[in-house]
Amino acid sequence: MKKNIVARLGQELRRGGILWVPFIPLIILALAFEILPMIYIIYSSVHTASGLSMASFSEIFKSKYYVVSLRNSLLVSVAVGIIGLIIGTFGALSLRSLGEAWREKLLTLVNMTSNFSGVPLAFAYIVLLGVNGLVTVLMKEKMGLDLYGMGFNLFSWTGIVLVYIYFSVPLAFMLMYPAVYALRQDIQEAAYILGAGRVHFWRKIGVPILLPSMLGSFTLLFANALGAYATAYALTNSNNSLVSITIANLVTGDIFPDPSLASALAVIMAAFLVVSIVINARLKKNSGGVGE
Repeated sequence: MKKNIVARLGQELRRGGILWVPFIPLIILALAFEILPMIYIIYSSVHTASGLSMASFSEIFKSKYYVVSLRNSLLVSVAVGIIGLIIGTFGALSLRSLGEAWREKLLTLVNMTSNFSGVPLAFAYIVLLGVNGLVTVLMKEKMGLDLYGMGFNLFSWTGIVLVYIYFSVPLAFMLMYPAVYALRQDIQEAAYILGAGRVHFWRKIGVPILLPSMLGSFTLLFANALGAYATAYALTNSNNSLVSITIANLVTGDIFPDPSLASALAVIMAAFLVVSIVINARLKKNSGGVGE
């Protein structure tokens, strides 16, 4: 089987000729920054001072601290993925009703905001919604609404989810826009002519058409939120237990650094992503005939 794969690959390379040359730097970058680090992390997760061992994985699942950090990251990622997907999908649907000139301008704006994340995003939220932030002070002085007196706290889990949603919504918007654009107006008109109501159209035609793209977009949003580090760290300074912050502390900590344990946590994170991708592929496959 492996010989057949190698033989087919050789045939494709000979057939493509010089067209394969631009892919060589991409292959080198993938090896240097993705494949080799992944192999090293897997090796480091089972390599200890006493040799190869699964002790790091055992310690993670025995420690309540690490289990809680994994649970928190999963809950935050799922919440951000669902909220971001809902807002992004409705935004993409709304954008379709605008003229082409406005669509291009808004798409450019959304593309710009999707790249605003990390420490600058956390600082922007602190300036706006911190204890003495601009919005916080204005709402208290002009409207009599004390956000922090009402229970809001930017430096809590609510704040983390709120900040994560900011860079997740534009990403969901850009991911869902092509799928929404493919849902042509003539399909809706044909359904209405045949007697379908708005609810019936979306239940039988609209949602089944968009569902594969929604599942794929949710997987990307989930992965994006699960791996986010700088924004949460700048906002809470390790006060909230997230697995990405825990990994960073284990690698850069001055008191108890443990690269093997950090690698094991990274492997578990990768396993979560693989499971989500497999579930997403299975759901896509099962939803293939929903609209028929």
